[in-house]
Amino acid sequence: MKNHPGEALILHGVTITHPDRVVYKEERICKGDVARYYAAVAPFLLRDITRRPISLLRCPSGIQADCFYQRNVGSGLGGHVHPFAWDYKGQSYQYIYVTDEMGLMQMIQMGVIEIHPWGATIDSIHTPDRMIFDLDPDPTVPFSAVKQAATEIRQLLTKSGLTSLLKCTGGKGLHVVVPLSPTRRWDEVKGWASTLAHAMVEEAPDRFVATMTKSKRAGKIFIDYFRNDYTATSIAAYSLRARPGAPVAVPLQWRDLGTLKSADQFGMTAVLKRIARQQRPKPLPIQQLPVLKTERF
Repeated sequence: MKNHPGEALILHGVTITHPDRVVYKEERICKGDVARYYAAVAPFLLRDITRRPISLLRCPSGIQADCFYQRNVGSGLGGHVHPFAWDYKGQSYQYIYVTDEMGLMQMIQMGVIEIHPWGATIDSIHTPDRMIFDLDPDPTVPFSAVKQAATEIRQLLTKSGLTSLLKCTGGKGLHVVVPLSPTRRWDEVKGWASTLAHAMVEEAPDRFVATMTKSKRAGKIFIDYFRNDYTATSIAAYSLRARPGAPVAVPLQWRDLGTLKSADQFGMTAVLKRIARQQRPKPLPIQQLPVLKTERF
């Protein structure tokens, strides 16, 4: 993906200015490369973020410069990036959302690198439609152990009648994602995830931890079920990461897990080759979160 000096770059109706501005210095990836990537994966990415409140990581001068998070419209994001405001338990919230390719590209034009959606849509903000287990390993933990942990979570979910999906985060860990019918409130979904996480800790306390206290994570995998909190977000499928190597968060088939070498092994070129072999995404399963008959799995 190359840019030509002075060349106008228009993608999904949005003019991308300064396409030759360097975003990833070591990899020589420019803003135009990032924009072309997002334009290509838009049909797949939008499935993960459409009509969801999102937080954005913007790096207008590249990932080596100051980056910052943004969750409200502010100024300059464009007319296809919509505001969404609501009150909950006495607090006011303001986020943004998009519904189409133009909204996505207007965000990329403004230097957005990472996109982090909620687990609920604006149409059902108090009842999430996904449950997420974020496996965050201590640096000393081999990736093979992370893959094994993902498999064990999948097995526990299957025993409860739930289908789960796999995603590498573009960072250190993996996400196990459970699509849900939006019928349970956030505290119920988080409580269910907490029960599973703590059951795994109880079964293998030398391998897992389910607390945010960093001092307790040494040599272990943190099963982060707090991604199911109200206002919590997680990296979108097909989002770039503002990290060296320009890795991408990629949804995978469970059969891919055996050959997966790391959670950040996929770059833009590899992802574009993957989607070229795929059809449009299939609808996600609609499934109810079962009632736990006991406090254990």
